[in-house]
Amino acid sequence: MSLRRRAVLAGGAGLAVSLSFPAAARQLSFQRQRYADQSQYRVRWLDHEQRERDITFALSAAEIDQAARLFREFSLEGMREYLESAIRLTAAGWAEVTLQIERRTMAVDTMGISYRLNGPQHLLADANQQVKLTIEQNKARYTSAYLRRVEGNTISVDYVAAARRYARALWPLAQAMLAIAGGADERARVALALSFFQAIPYDELSDRVRNGGYDFAPPPTLLDINRGDCDSKAVALACVLRAVAPGRRSAMATMPGHAILGVDVPWREGDAWVRRDGRVFIALEAAGPAMAPVGRVAPQTARFLDAQNFSVWPLSV
Repeated sequence: MSLRRRAVLAGGAGLAVSLSFPAAARQLSFQRQRYADQSQYRVRWLDHEQRERDITFALSAAEIDQAARLFREFSLEGMREYLESAIRLTAAGWAEVTLQIERRTMAVDTMGISYRLNGPQHLLADANQQVKLTIEQNKARYTSAYLRRVEGNTISVDYVAAARRYARALWPLAQAMLAIAGGADERARVALALSFFQAIPYDELSDRVRNGGYDFAPPPTLLDINRGDCDSKAVALACVLRAVAPGRRSAMATMPGHAILGVDVPWREGDAWVRRDGRVFIALEAAGPAMAPVGRVAPQTARFLDAQNFSVWPLSV
């Protein structure tokens, strides 16, 4: 598999040239032992230099279970029921106003809810305004509770909130990563963490039945089920980098059908990068299975970067 590299620091992303990826990521073994209060893991994999790595860590059972419920239980139907309840409660505060609710085809902007208020004309303007405000506030409240965000007519994972929420939960993995890194320099530590997540089996998580209801694997879930897609791996890597590269900032770069992580380690010639608010983030292609080194991206990713067809989301972890 080939890649393209950025050659200059100009604009939002640099010019691309072609190179070749090294061997595909390879996880040698995955072991998990569950106990009442924690799950213990042992993972063996090959890093970018094809050296065998062996890591042992434990995660809180409560964090694993909470993360699983949070993403498994989110649904548009649940959101619609939540909003209908809020609308009825608001309308009930207007004694002379009656409410009629009708369900229509699901859409993010309306959530498939059509309502009509009846009553004295002098009250309807204020009542309608209050109901509209209720819908917007409760839509934001519901999506925020499930670490989601509304953007236009789509509901997406709130990567910033997810990274912030799970950084502490992945602290044991980060500390174990530092232990096996020994005296390696910062870029080598980032590369080690990157190779760990690249080696986790890739899964698009498109089959919600097979994946336990997940369309995104939050970091504790990703490690527990030992599979995940590009954005799931990128968010988990951001959580680990908080300890592996302390003081460095990270950002998600999203593009059609894909996501990568960026971290503001010093740029080296040939590094792929994205920029936000004057800060340069070096690309980390966490998805795998290609063992793309720090600063290297897949050909399709390079095309999106060259075309400026991406959005950057700084992660405050």
